[in-house]
Amino acid sequence: MHIPELSQEEEEIEMLRLKTGCFVLVILFSLFLGFPVCAATDPYIVKQLEILRNRIDELEKEIKAGEQERKKLEEANKELQDIKDKLSHLSISGGVTTIFQGTVNNGDNCHEGDVQDGNYSIDLNIEANLEKWGTGFIHLEAGDGDSVTDEVPALTGINADVLGEQNDVEVAEAWWEFHPPQYEALTFTIGKLDPTVYWDANNVANDETTQFMADIFVNNVAMEWPDYTPGFRLMISPNELVDINLGLLSADSDWENLFEDVFGIMEFDIKPRFLQDLAGNYRFYVWINGIDHVEWDDVKAGITHDDKENYGFGFSFDQQCTEDITVFSRFGIQDSDIAGVSPDGGELEPFAMECSWSLGGQITGQRWNRPDDVFAIAVGQAILSDDFEDYLRDQGIDPGDETHLELYYSIALNNHVAISPDFQLIDNLGGDEDADTAYIFGVRTQVNF
Repeated sequence: MHIPELSQEEEEIEMLRLKTGCFVLVILFSLFLGFPVCAATDPYIVKQLEILRNRIDELEKEIKAGEQERKKLEEANKELQDIKDKLSHLSISGGVTTIFQGTVNNGDNCHEGDVQDGNYSIDLNIEANLEKWGTGFIHLEAGDGDSVTDEVPALTGINADVLGEQNDVEVAEAWWEFHPPQYEALTFTIGKLDPTVYWDANNVANDETTQFMADIFVNNVAMEWPDYTPGFRLMISPNELVDINLGLLSADSDWENLFEDVFGIMEFDIKPRFLQDLAGNYRFYVWINGIDHVEWDDVKAGITHDDKENYGFGFSFDQQCTEDITVFSRFGIQDSDIAGVSPDGGELEPFAMECSWSLGGQITGQRWNRPDDVFAIAVGQAILSDDFEDYLRDQGIDPGDETHLELYYSIALNNHVAISPDFQLIDNLGGDEDADTAYIFGVRTQVNF
């Protein structure tokens, strides 16, 4: 909405007043010089004076109308300024991701044969600067589609952006973050959190909308992550080299009995710089999930008793080698005695992995005059637990560790739009050594605003 400046309105009103005054003076001066006083009774002169009086009245009305309009503009400008002041502490950003994928050589692995499917997701972030009281944040999320994840049941995942049928908008995150003024080394965050944002991060492999899409290259898959969940974290930064990141969250991702089943994690992040100021991040963490789990020994004995906690540790490294090349590695391991969770005594979905590893790297297009483009490649494995291998053998399946390869090239069209052709190869799909090697071709479009 465009509003004229008030100073211009005032100038126009003053000019109107000046013109009116001059007009009256000229008429009166002309009458004084050109006619005798006695002529004031002449009908013609009386008529002209009446016309002049009417014109003066009209001009006075116009001046009053101008003043009223100026007051309205002043009020409108004040209201807009108030709105601007209220919104000045807010920042809004977001993105739209669409992914299309198709399978090759997967026909014998599922009853539907090779398929071509898609999915989309929408993210909206609203951040409020609360000045000395920290930061407020809300992340809204919506999406739809399973892409080809239903037809390619990989242990290591093929599309971490899949949300399923979720056209309704969900409040994925809602938290408050605070830095105590007296203790600048501390950062406190509380609310509904996404634990993968704060722990197991990686500059090369941590964002399915702009980097690798397969789950194994986004986060540690040999780890029992809670979903978006209530909790808090405390980060201690004693210096520029080290961060200590502590978290305590609800393990079952609901708001009931918050401290009954908890997920706890502690991470050390070491951030050295080498040679020509090349940045690195070396994150080490341990975690525990307090939900009651079933052990493999109980499963073998036909017992559904669940009372065991799950735990594990891992690391996530990324290191710049040159200005345009960065490499990464990730590893995670969990308690191999855990068979899984039996919700409400229902059917057990057994945990397959004892550990997982991945490594890879990326290179920007700086060397071929495309500095915002990125080419990346990664390989990883899901290492089956001995008990899960026995579980597969009991079903007539020859077990084998699942191997995953992914590469993509992100083409930056501008600062807001990128298109990424993507290729994935999965061997020993689902831990089955006899499964056909599956190939997944895809393309991702990312629009940021």
